[in-house]
Amino acid sequence: MLSAEENQLLTHVTGDAPMGQMMRRYWVPACLSEEVAEPDCTPVRTTILGERLVVFRDTNGTLAVVDERCPHRLASLALGRNEEGGLRCIYHGWKFNTAGACVDMPTEPGAFGFRDRMKLTSYPTHEAGGMVWTYMGPAADMPTFPEYDWMKLPRNQYAVIKVGEPVNYAQAIEGAIDSSHSWFLHQGIIWDWKKRAETSMDTSPKMEAEDTDYGFRYAAIRVPVQNPDTERYIRVTLFLVPYTAFIPRPLEKSKTAHVQIFVPVDNEHSTFYGIFFSQDGSVVDEDEIRRDHHTVPGVDLDRNWNKFANVENWFNQDRAAMKNGSFTGINGFSNQDMACQESMGPIVDRTAEHLGTSDIAIIRMRKRMLEAVRRFQDGKPLIGLDPGMPYDKIRSEQLVVPVEQPWQSVGAYAGEYKPKAEART
Repeated sequence: MLSAEENQLLTHVTGDAPMGQMMRRYWVPACLSEEVAEPDCTPVRTTILGERLVVFRDTNGTLAVVDERCPHRLASLALGRNEEGGLRCIYHGWKFNTAGACVDMPTEPGAFGFRDRMKLTSYPTHEAGGMVWTYMGPAADMPTFPEYDWMKLPRNQYAVIKVGEPVNYAQAIEGAIDSSHSWFLHQGIIWDWKKRAETSMDTSPKMEAEDTDYGFRYAAIRVPVQNPDTERYIRVTLFLVPYTAFIPRPLEKSKTAHVQIFVPVDNEHSTFYGIFFSQDGSVVDEDEIRRDHHTVPGVDLDRNWNKFANVENWFNQDRAAMKNGSFTGINGFSNQDMACQESMGPIVDRTAEHLGTSDIAIIRMRKRMLEAVRRFQDGKPLIGLDPGMPYDKIRSEQLVVPVEQPWQSVGAYAGEYKPKAEART
C-alpha cells in the first residue's frame, strides 16, 4: 500500500502538482483526428491536466491546441466560429489564429496595440496514429515525438477508440497492467479466450518485473495445460511512463495488437485511448472494433465520449445473464474494466488496500511513477525521453516457451535496447 502522501503525489496532476508538471514534458493525445477532420470544422473542447483547451483545424488545414477561454471576457472558444484562417469568439468577435495571436478585434478599433498584446496560450501539435497530440511543457524541454510502430501503418490497418472515465489516470492504468484479472473479469469475451483457456487456466501466475528505460515490463508466467513440466506460458506487458500500456497481442496472431493510453483530464477524470493494430498487413475494421468494445459514439457514448453505462445505472449489469453464463453481467471488454475501476471511487484510498503476489505490476507501476516524479523534482533526466529510444520496436508479446527460456526473451524489445537501470524482480 501507499501512504496518503505518496497517493497524493501519484494521483494529483492539476495546477502546480509535481506529477502534472512532469507529465507536461511528454507528448499527449488531445483528441481523435476524426474529431477535427476537415478545415474549418467544429472546434473540440478538451481538458488535459486540469487545463481547459480547444482543438481546431483552420482553413488551411493547420491544427491548433489553444486556451479555451477568450481573454476578453473568458467565454468559451469551443462555441466559436472556425472560419477564414482562425477561431472567432461569438461573444464580441475577437478572432485568434492557430498560434494564439489575436488577428481581429472589432470592438476595439485602433486601440493602441491592444489587439497585438492579446494572445492565447498555444501548444505545439503533431498528428499521428489517428490522434492529434500536443506538448504542454517548456519549449526548451520538448522531446522527440514517439513514433510507435502502428503510426507507420496505413490508416485501414489500425483502429482507435476513445472513452471518458470518471477516475484518476493511475487507477485506470492499474486495470490495464493487471494480468491476473483477465481470467475472471473478462472470461469468455476476450477475442482469444478459447485459445487462451486451452493454453492455460492457471489463475495464480508467477509475476516477475524488470525496470527499463521506458518504464518497466513484467511477465505473468503460467503453467500450460500441455507439457506442464517442460514449457511455460508467458504474457509480457509493458508500461511506458507516464500513461501508456502495451498489452500482449492475442495468441491467435491474426488478431490485433493493443496499446492503451490514459490521459489525465484532472485529478478525478481521465480519457482512455485504445489502439488496435495489425501486425500482418491485414485490414482492421474500426467500426467492428468499436462495436465489440461498446464504444460507438452516439450508441454507447455521448457527445463528450462518456459512457451511457455508468455508476448511476450500475453499468447496466444484467443479473439474469450472470445466472445464465455471463461472469459479470456487463457487456463489453472496456465496460467491465471501467465498472470495476469506477466502483472504487474517483481516487482510490490506497492506504486501505491489501495487495498480494499477483499485484507485482501494480506495485512496480506506482514505484516507477513515484521515482519518475521525484527525478523530475530533482532536475534529473526524465524516464522514457532518451532521444535514442527505438519507439517503433517497443512491443509486448505472449508465447508458450521452453521452461528454461528467460521471460525477457519474449517480445521484440528484448535484446535490442537494454535497460540502464539494474534489473530487479
